Amino acid sequence: MSFKTITSACILSATLTTVAGIAVAQDATVRFWTLQGATNQEFYELAEKNFEEANPGVDVVVEYFPNEAYKTAIQVALNGSEPPDAFFNWVGADTSRLINDGLAMDISAFGKDEGGFQAELSEGWLSSMRLDDGLYGVPMEANSKYFYYNIGFFEEHDLNVPENFDGLLQLCRDVRAIDADIVPMPLGNSERWKLIHFMTMLNERVVGAEAAAADYALAASADDLFTNPGYVAAWEKLLELQGAGCFQDAPNATSPELTRSMFTAEASPMIYCGTWCAGIFDSEGFTDYAMFRMPMIDGGAGAEGTNMVFIQGFQVATATENPEETVAWLSYLVTPEMGAKYAEINNRIPSNPTMLESSQGLTDQFKWIAADISSVTQPINVLDVLLENSVAEAYLDAGVEVLNGTLTPEGAVEAIRNVALAAM
Repeated sequence: MSFKTITSACILSATLTTVAGIAVAQDATVRFWTLQGATNQEFYELAEKNFEEANPGVDVVVEYFPNEAYKTAIQVALNGSEPPDAFFNWVGADTSRLINDGLAMDISAFGKDEGGFQAELSEGWLSSMRLDDGLYGVPMEANSKYFYYNIGFFEEHDLNVPENFDGLLQLCRDVRAIDADIVPMPLGNSERWKLIHFMTMLNERVVGAEAAAADYALAASADDLFTNPGYVAAWEKLLELQGAGCFQDAPNATSPELTRSMFTAEASPMIYCGTWCAGIFDSEGFTDYAMFRMPMIDGGAGAEGTNMVFIQGFQVATATENPEETVAWLSYLVTPEMGAKYAEINNRIPSNPTMLESSQGLTDQFKWIAADISSVTQPINVLDVLLENSVAEAYLDAGVEVLNGTLTPEGAVEAIRNVALAAM
């Protein structure tokens, strides 16, 4: 099978995009499952139209699902008689589980030719989908996490980006000193996942990724599992943020959407938010912001080059009858031209960023994020994706209680350890 390009045009204009050509079967159908999103459908409708025009033997059928419903639907479908050919997944425990259950195909034999995804993407990106000697998917995008800050507010009050974690605590105190009613960086944990993003990086900054790896994989001995005192210290760092007045009252009763609005309305000068937030801020008319990573913790075991980076992409069902056509479709989605279009439409960091710098449709902040993610020496996967499901739930539940003051850091780690022991 050849992925030689057979038609091209400029994706950054109104004309058709470059399309990877394949030796297709006649009347081949590729069923493709992905998540709903404000702009997702616009991107995939464009991709489907152009791909099918260049490859009339292939019919791509795209189906969209809301986030929570999808998690159940894909499990049922892959174990049923009519699974999709290709499907969205979060890289981590979700992808590994499907691989181990024999539901996701090793696509190492596909996509190596010119225009195929293995020729388009860096090894760093491809490694996220490797397990042992197999390659089990095509990475599509990366998300990361930063402290966004209001440039104008910082300049007006002579505030600076903190050099370390203690500086972040002091920054919160300084904002409260300017006006006690200003929430320095609101936390919306009504859905529980916002706090686990804090804990993902606090664990890295205190415990270190290498020391945590065996615990996260449930590979440590029963005597050692989650006994590193750094796990308690990481929860204590969270309480230090709360004690410094960084958050508003009742973060567990506050939605993520409300906290983002507080930032864009300039009611709060900072927010710890994902890379997807940049597009939300821009769409709401607030663009006077810049970003910095979670600061290092003095005395901690974290590494300077790390940051939270969680990758999402697509896998191919083992039961597919059209693996070549399916991989050709996925390969098309990660061409340089489609990578730029994906960034412009969705405001997400694509796995193929080679055309981003020349794009006129992307902000300087977006380009900064893309460059910063590329400079990360070791990506840290978010805990609720990385951990076994019951352990992730224990972390999510513990976060609610620690913020409420109904569970101590020691109690949180004990609860997580007990669940982890049961899951071994």
